[in-house]
Amino acid sequence: MPHWTQDQILFMGKIAGGFISAIGLAVVVFTYRRNEMWKRAEFLAREMKEFFGLARVQKALVLIDWGERRFDLLEGNPPGGPSVAVTRAIQVRGLLPHILLTNDVADPEMTVSDDSSSQDKFRQPQVAIRDCYDGFLDGLERFASYAQTGLISVSSLRPYIGYWIEDIASPTENREDAAWCATLVTYINFYRFDGVLWLFNEFGYNIYPNSLIYRDFLSRMSDRELASQLARTLEKPNRPVKDRKSHR
Repeated sequence: MPHWTQDQILFMGKIAGGFISAIGLAVVVFTYRRNEMWKRAEFLAREMKEFFGLARVQKALVLIDWGERRFDLLEGNPPGGPSVAVTRAIQVRGLLPHILLTNDVADPEMTVSDDSSSQDKFRQPQVAIRDCYDGFLDGLERFASYAQTGLISVSSLRPYIGYWIEDIASPTENREDAAWCATLVTYINFYRFDGVLWLFNEFGYNIYPNSLIYRDFLSRMSDRELASQLARTLEKPNRPVKDRKSHR
């Protein structure tokens, strides 16, 4: 058995003490990080529960997921009240940039009409469609801001909203779906949902005006004139300077 001097014993004691301290610090750091991860996960779960619990968001998800569906679109309807048959064509009409109806870039008035022959106003179901998508997109804007500030990660959002982002931005051979996708992407760009654009890009879908995804949607539209009009609305002089919610 080796004979230890007092200095060697003291030296080894310091090493052991340092080692134990390092282990203790590692445990503290690990526990702290684990608690932070749990707190962030709980925060995100609460945010998502609130988001998906909103009536407008729930209706927006139906609009995204179905090409044609009759459901309770309008707000204020009593239980069992009249439903609305919504098609991709109706959604396209409802999501048009307002300048394609009014030719007024800065018109602050909500333009609503119950006259089916009116071409310069949005009808009530179309306004409801815009409200639903605004609720959905406003939520994505909030999640984007959380991710940009480091409060949550983009990857943590994928299980919650990845399906819907993919549903909107994925290529399609269907011309009606392409028209809806092109119009919705135009709406997102025209009304400056910049956080949504950033979030889509982080998920691997570039939907900016000059992107291949957007141009492909436009190229598959049957209505070539409308495709050209949508593209022209994203020229900078056309983009609105006021609150997007006022343009209905």
